[in-house]
Amino acid sequence: MHGHSAQDWAFDHSFGQAARRPHEGRVLAVTLLTLAVMGVEVLAGWLSGSMALLADGVHMGTHALALGLAYGAYVLARRHAGNRRFSFGTGKLGDLAGFASALLLAGTAVLVAWEAIGRFLVPQPIAHAEAMAVAALGLVVNLISAAMLMGGHHHHHDHDHDHGHDHHHDAHGHGQDNSMRAAILHVLADAATSVAAILALGGAWRWGWDWLDPLVALAASALILKWGVGLARDTSAVLLDREAPEALRDSVRAALEADGDSRLVDLHIWSVGPGAWTLVASVVTHNPDVQPADYKRLLPDDAALHHPIIEVQLCR
Repeated sequence: MHGHSAQDWAFDHSFGQAARRPHEGRVLAVTLLTLAVMGVEVLAGWLSGSMALLADGVHMGTHALALGLAYGAYVLARRHAGNRRFSFGTGKLGDLAGFASALLLAGTAVLVAWEAIGRFLVPQPIAHAEAMAVAALGLVVNLISAAMLMGGHHHHHDHDHDHGHDHHHDAHGHGQDNSMRAAILHVLADAATSVAAILALGGAWRWGWDWLDPLVALAASALILKWGVGLARDTSAVLLDREAPEALRDSVRAALEADGDSRLVDLHIWSVGPGAWTLVASVVTHNPDVQPADYKRLLPDDAALHHPIIEVQLCR
């Protein structure tokens, strides 16, 4: 019988995170573009006195930081993919960046709301035409950025924003790239607030409803907070090793019990990065000859399971 050396049994420790992701370059380009427009909007909002425009500019600033975090996560995850100090790879760096983005969104929402309330109490004059022009520029940039990020990226965006855990997986249980999702979500949210700023400024300019500007800023802060909470919930679930969706668990269970004798008595499946999972399972069988490797070969090929650990117990 042909023997095997220790090298033959060595595992790839990268957990699928060593490859460069095709959208890294687009994320970097959008980050730089967002930073440039952010500076213009914040300055114009401050000089024109438009709270809605200032809110849009500050919100875009959080997007720039979030995009930068997403790009940094991709680079660090790839560079340290084989570093054994990371027991299950570096795939969760993207979720860590996404969680940080969520905290930034929440903090921004509070600051914008506070400033908007102040403008309600102490109204200030607004240079409507200039503010609308810059808001329109911001909207165009946001739409371009969204097109760049979503180009070639298979993205399912729930416009009702139901951030339940399972909706971020397809029928096979493949996890979504939460870092990329955070970047796209930031840009789309900023596009929405840009539209709101334009409408508020238009109403204030046409009918003299200057109160509409801080009101829209309050609505924008509520939107920012809602998106931030949803993103925090989804990324924290990955960071805290929440169990995989039921569809993936059922698929693995069916595969391991396919012989009609084996019974799966313990199963843990969790995400180790975008579209990557690992598992620890315990199987009971009457067959004394079956080995863990035999069960590993039964695992679904399309489940993206890395470094599975299966314990086999003999039932007497």
